[in-house]
Amino acid sequence: MESPTLWLSLLLFPAGRHRSSPIALFILSLFFLHYINRTLIYPLRLRRLQISTGGGGGFPFSVLAMGFFFNLLNAYIQIRSATHYTDYDSQPWIFGIWTAARVTIGLGIFFWGMSVNIRSDMALVRLKAQGGGGYKIPRGGWFEQVSCPNYMGEIAEWLGWAVVTCSPAAFGFLMFTTANLVPRARSHHTWYLEKFGEDYPRSRKAVVPYIL
Repeated sequence: MESPTLWLSLLLFPAGRHRSSPIALFILSLFFLHYINRTLIYPLRLRRLQISTGGGGGFPFSVLAMGFFFNLLNAYIQIRSATHYTDYDSQPWIFGIWTAARVTIGLGIFFWGMSVNIRSDMALVRLKAQGGGGYKIPRGGWFEQVSCPNYMGEIAEWLGWAVVTCSPAAFGFLMFTTANLVPRARSHHTWYLEKFGEDYPRSRKAVVPYIL
């Protein structure tokens, strides 16, 4: 359901007025980096797990359809914003100290979030691969602080990306991601508490350490 972020982006990119801008290319490389993992690498790892364990299962069609539609719309907005409607090269402050600091901070947040997201997803995959039947409590890493570090990492990724791009489209994407993932994280957290009772660490929060 995330495939439009790759194929639609490749279709739209040549039509952008500023497609040759090094800054636009740099910004889009971060976008592609996330979705190459989500669309190609992660599903292959998950499929390998399903084959090795004999498991399987998919998403309800309604979830797939909504996810596909959102990614179709979001890919269009982000690519057009970065390559057509925003002329980064014409902005006089682009090489200023403020911009350098902002981009550096944004990149740090983005890559930290991506690392947390990937490591947490892989930890959950390994937990499923252990077999033995039933559900298990995730342990280690950021799971000691929050129930859904994979969601925390993804929110951090798009926060960093929004800081780097400093565009309304990117901040809109961040707001949607947060509004989508925070309630899901709280729902998962509640499920963990109900499922495992006193065995589940009470110090863990849902998605933001010590806060939420």
